[in-house]
Amino acid sequence: MSAADTPIGSLWVGTELRWLDILALRSFAHHGHPVTLFHTHDLPDPQIEGVTLRHASEVYHYSDELLGRVTPTVFADLFRLHMVQDTDLTWVDTDCLCHRPLTPKDGYLVGYESPTTVNNAVLRLPKDSAALALLLDRLNDPGFVPPWLKRAHRKKLEALPAGEQLLGAAQLVPPVFGPQALTWALTETGEIEHVLPRHVLNPVHWSMADIYFNPYGGVEGWLRDDTQCIHLYASRIRAAHRRNIPYAGSFIANIAARVKHDFGGKPFRQT
Repeated sequence: MSAADTPIGSLWVGTELRWLDILALRSFAHHGHPVTLFHTHDLPDPQIEGVTLRHASEVYHYSDELLGRVTPTVFADLFRLHMVQDTDLTWVDTDCLCHRPLTPKDGYLVGYESPTTVNNAVLRLPKDSAALALLLDRLNDPGFVPPWLKRAHRKKLEALPAGEQLLGAAQLVPPVFGPQALTWALTETGEIEHVLPRHVLNPVHWSMADIYFNPYGGVEGWLRDDTQCIHLYASRIRAAHRRNIPYAGSFIANIAARVKHDFGGKPFRQT
């Protein structure tokens, strides 16, 4: 299977992409993946060859009320499940870099981020996945109290008026429909056996997210011959790195040079 046979889908909630997200999208197109970027608001076309824009409502029929009441993270966690179910796209977060072409196996592409937790930054499940059906069913029930939450959180949700539990969960614990939900569903259905080791899709721990900007290296030791994707955990990267052009010699600068990402004609910073 070539990269062209594994089209990618991602989502941006907002009106302007960050340079880091543009770089990440460009990395998948560079490796030959057709990329669809869904959006919820008017979004300028980043003009990346191989990247097509589509409105999120073409896949997920959401209400403006929902979009306004939940965080972008919660919305993206819901959206990706519908995208995986209703399209042939493989989901990737906009802060994931393509290291090698993504290669689903038996319809699955999903990996651990810790010894016990599955990350959903890259997600491909078969159309008949019982875990996918389970999640979509439960997250369509407004009275659902996620069993993977702490007991104290569940008790707070159970005390809410009928039908407000699901939204209450999203407001109480914003990542509630993300990695923990996916881990729970895959475990419940036995599909946890398809989850790949951490180094394949999420090689570097989120606590070390600044390492990509170190001009003296440090990333390579985390990567292996079968690493396909690098989840940057952008929310964990220091603002100084996100705001500025990276240093020459850093992992992120080397990727930018490889995929011909332009910083407005400005050179990489020097140490």
